[in-house]
Amino acid sequence: MQRFLKSLAGLIAVGLIIYGMVPWSKEEHWLPCLWIATILGGFAIWPIRTQRATGIYTATQNLALFMIIGFTMLTLQLLRTQVIRADEIYNRVVAEDDGNIISNIRLVRSTNRIKRGAIFDSQGVTLAENVIVSDNRSYRTYPIANQYDMRAFGHTLGYVSSIYGLYGLESSYNEYLAGGKGNSWQNLQNQLFSRPREGNNVQLTINAQLQDRAFKALDGRVGSVVVIDVKTGAIRAMVSTPSFDPSQLTLRLDAEDYSAESDRVVNYWNSLISDESRPLVFRSTQGQYPPGSTFKTVTAIGVLNNPEVGKPEDITCPNELFPQTDVSVPVVNAVDDEAGYIAQKFGEKFGLDGVYAFSCNTAFAQYGIRLQSDGRNLLEDQARRFHIYPADELPDTGDLTDLPSAPSQLYGGEDGDEWWSQPVAIADTAYGQGRLLVTPLEMAMITQAIGNNGDMMKPYLVERVTTPQGGELYQARPRKIGDPMSVEVSQRIRISMKAVVEQGWSGATVAGVPGYSVGGKSGTAENPLGAPHAWFISLAPLEDPKYAVAVMVENGGEGTSVGGSLAGIVMSAALEINP
Repeated sequence: MQRFLKSLAGLIAVGLIIYGMVPWSKEEHWLPCLWIATILGGFAIWPIRTQRATGIYTATQNLALFMIIGFTMLTLQLLRTQVIRADEIYNRVVAEDDGNIISNIRLVRSTNRIKRGAIFDSQGVTLAENVIVSDNRSYRTYPIANQYDMRAFGHTLGYVSSIYGLYGLESSYNEYLAGGKGNSWQNLQNQLFSRPREGNNVQLTINAQLQDRAFKALDGRVGSVVVIDVKTGAIRAMVSTPSFDPSQLTLRLDAEDYSAESDRVVNYWNSLISDESRPLVFRSTQGQYPPGSTFKTVTAIGVLNNPEVGKPEDITCPNELFPQTDVSVPVVNAVDDEAGYIAQKFGEKFGLDGVYAFSCNTAFAQYGIRLQSDGRNLLEDQARRFHIYPADELPDTGDLTDLPSAPSQLYGGEDGDEWWSQPVAIADTAYGQGRLLVTPLEMAMITQAIGNNGDMMKPYLVERVTTPQGGELYQARPRKIGDPMSVEVSQRIRISMKAVVEQGWSGATVAGVPGYSVGGKSGTAENPLGAPHAWFISLAPLEDPKYAVAVMVENGGEGTSVGGSLAGIVMSAALEINP
């Protein structure tokens, strides 16, 4: 029996070490795995002493055994950090909560003698490139700086800094841009003939003109805008404010006074990390906010997907609703007698279009309870189909892999499951409050799926990668990642979205674009730290949707005014530029 237990302990120890070494294991699991494996391994190898010694010999053997175990632990740790995970650690980038970025500056300094690849927009406009100075050294420049505000591109491009390292696309595609991947034969020739190494070029999906106009539309407000191509998932514009100018973080190697140049970069960095508005945080992909009434779109789709339970046309809009008897605070609407306003436009039996257009909280609270009642869990299932997850299923990242992105969460907290079982929690979530946390990119993806007949596409920023000679190393392929609704439901929810702009609250009409049929949904998300966040999602043209837009303004107030106005400006620009 003892022999079996020791063999089992040894196998488990080996399994834990292998798990801790593999690339897909989590960093925080390694040390617990190592310590548990050490204890189990020590137990397993203890029988190597075939005969029992006494006195000093026993102490000597025990000491030797402990030293062997200790050196084995140290060897495994060094093997993991210096061999197996050396590249991962070397290229690691950490974004702290305040936006401060920590990365390996050796990555940049080692490439000063490399002509780093250029980055282009979808139309071939050069966004970033390297210029060569003396001794074949080069540094990053931004040709569009004379035409556009570089802050519009800061979060998307990231930065290349000899002092602060790499971030953004400059980091995630560094192996391509620095020439370490995909161009080995040409680099070997360059090395043999003492020519400078060249990196590969990266073409993005964004349109520089649309990116700039989206940034200007925010006009200094704290928030973000995302524009997605409905059919492919390609991101045509994605901006966040406040932002930063990547050119201000680049050391100009040909500067006359290198010390002054270094001070300039350091001072600019310090101004960024000391700014309480956190300009280094990319709110479009990393900001997590309650979505407010824009989430009613998810609830409405859940109702349409399950009409026998949700009963979309059998709904009321009372002034207040008590989801459960032991709760004294009811769900209330934004205005009194909202049902009267709805009836004026949609008649006494208004159904889904009416409560969606006028954003009736109590109606959607009823919808949510219907979907979740009797153990059906249909609202949670619908959110999950849109990649909005409960806390225990939350992935490490969001669906965008070209840049760091945060996942979206249906509910969380240590008491999450208990909280979610209560009707009041379900009701609050169904109209967009509760413990919901989503990114602006997530809301754009939901809108994209509606426009794409129910097919949710993987969002992407990089269209292709090419060698300096024009050879193709990578070409993006649009990829479906979900089908949260049927074709019929997607077409039906567009009717409700059209009603928001054309028949709902008067403030939502500013989201319209002359000459086009536009659908949308506003959101006013309650914020315990200040004024509500203003949201608006938009889709156009409804007959054959091309662009999905999501706008979020922190502390912006009513979504129908600020959010709708910005969505209208951005959608108009997208339809005009037609990237």
